[in-house]
Amino acid sequence: MIAARFVHLNVHSTYSLLEGLPGIKALAKKAKELNMPAVALTDTNNLFGAVEMSKHPWDQGVQPILGLTLGLKREDRQEGRAAPAPDAIGLLAQNEQGWLNLMQLSSKAFLETDDAEPPQVTLETLAT
Repeated sequence: MIAARFVHLNVHSTYSLLEGLPGIKALAKKAKELNMPAVALTDTNNLFGAVEMSKHPWDQGVQPILGLTLGLKREDRQEGRAAPAPDAIGLLAQNEQGWLNLMQLSSKAFLETDDAEPPQVTLETLAT
């Protein structure tokens, strides 16, 4: 077997609307074809794909890494102007506590963001 030279840490699935293409089964198969020992799923602002990924039987020999791409609120807002689009930050879970943190951050992004803006968290929220 050829040694892996690359592990993709920012894959978006069909759960990242208009951003990703592969389903979970196709992702596992492709990662195996490319000799990747692991692959991270980081859908935008949601963990739906990660939930499916954690339930998928990974008989392909590829370790799943759970994560998400989250909007990070910009602090350079100016009164009277439209809010700038949030920056994107990729977050990966290292263990069960990391997974719990991702769920909490994703929930906060949806619950604490005005409906007129995309889901996002502040840097302060991310740091706590």
